[in-house]
Amino acid sequence: MSPRPGFDPASLIGGLLIIAFGTLLLLDQAEVLELDWDYFLPIAFAVVGGILLASGLAGPPRKRP
Repeated sequence: MSPRPGFDPASLIGGLLIIAFGTLLLLDQAEVLELDWDYFLPIAFAVVGGILLASGLAGPPRKRP
């Protein structure tokens, strides 16, 4: 499997959002932040929404020559 040529903003935004979500969970476990479970569902929806938004803005997949 070869990578697609060019810049893929959906993968970049998706990866950054998942890293940010994981960082929040890590800080909660280390008791640096005090997050309740009421915060996790909206954060999860925001991560999924950001990935979908970046995918939509990226446009349709490019066809290979």
